[in-house]
Amino acid sequence: MTPPPPTTLTPESAAAEDAPFFPAPRTCPFAAPQRYTEFREAGGLHQVTIWDGSRHWLATRHEDIRAVLGSPHFSADVRRPEFPLVHSNQREHEGGLFLRLDDPEHARLRQLLTREFSVKRTRAMSEQLLAVTDELIDAMLATGGPVDFVQEFALPLPSRAICAILGVPYDDHELFQRHADAGTDLTVSHEERARAQHEAFAYYSELVEQKRREPADDMISRLIVDHTGPDGITPEQLPVLVSILVGAGHETTANMLGLGTTALLLNPDQRELLRTRPELAAGAAEEMLRYWGIVSTDPRRVATQDVEIGGQLVRAGEGVIVSLVAGNRDPRAFGDDADAVDITRNARAHVAFGFGTHQCLGQNLARVEMQVAWPRLFERIPGLRLAVDTDALPFKTNSIVYGLTSLPVTW
Repeated sequence: MTPPPPTTLTPESAAAEDAPFFPAPRTCPFAAPQRYTEFREAGGLHQVTIWDGSRHWLATRHEDIRAVLGSPHFSADVRRPEFPLVHSNQREHEGGLFLRLDDPEHARLRQLLTREFSVKRTRAMSEQLLAVTDELIDAMLATGGPVDFVQEFALPLPSRAICAILGVPYDDHELFQRHADAGTDLTVSHEERARAQHEAFAYYSELVEQKRREPADDMISRLIVDHTGPDGITPEQLPVLVSILVGAGHETTANMLGLGTTALLLNPDQRELLRTRPELAAGAAEEMLRYWGIVSTDPRRVATQDVEIGGQLVRAGEGVIVSLVAGNRDPRAFGDDADAVDITRNARAHVAFGFGTHQCLGQNLARVEMQVAWPRLFERIPGLRLAVDTDALPFKTNSIVYGLTSLPVTW
């Protein structure tokens, strides 16, 4: 794919126009971007400008987001010429993969993977995840504070889990973390991102071939044996799919563990409630998913026919982007205190994992990881606290996935 021509468009120049630049930064790290909150309260869809200068609709209300993501009249296929791409490499890297196809083909191929991430199978991992959690806490306690919670806990836990499921050597975690960083950092150039994608493809191609020669009890081996071929996942697509599953399987949950821990430390009443009532862990996970809404740039769709959303006619060929964090803070869906943390809230209607047939494949695994981690963490380190002032926390400001680059904690 030839890189797109350079553009002089910047967030500052676009913001001066009637269609502000997307994605906007969170001026307050604990809130949705102010402009999106204003859009949500005004109602309807609003025009935004993305990296290539094109304009698309933005949905910010919870009801409108679900309407877009649940409608058969919007396509998730990045190969469509009008699709609002996240970055210049997306069509080349993801085009044709099941997660970027539409039903019924998307549903057929997704079914090949669903069993691996079922509620039953992921809940069966609870004891294994608890053992890893204890191991990581032991190492933190042995080191003594302060430690970087992101590096010592939030990244290793989901990374080890997804590696165990897929059959990827955890010893190579620095390699696939580098791939994930290049894939989610919106400041990375087309060439840098392409290099990382090619490096990842070479690594996972070699791993797939190894599994083909010596299959094991892991997801990659089962996909090779059961689901590769003309009616399943093609040999060329499998390394890319594994790369995406590894990246998504550790990057998003790692950011959620870091952000959720921060929110609990800054809301000691909620932390204590969870510590004394660990049965609230499931609700705490849902509330943190709702509160943070960490996917900053997606989901995105393009209309396949004229359709009305939020009183706005979206014509065939027009793109729509949704702001998950704005929708998850919508008081119409979650009450007037939607900007506060309340682990007793019924937050299951959140859209942190998307909505409709394309919602996150690994959501059950992510839920179990958070439900295991937080009660154990505060049970064993009840005095856990931030080691820096809140305004010194380094939040990611230009990434596909919101989070912290580090989280210094002590006890």
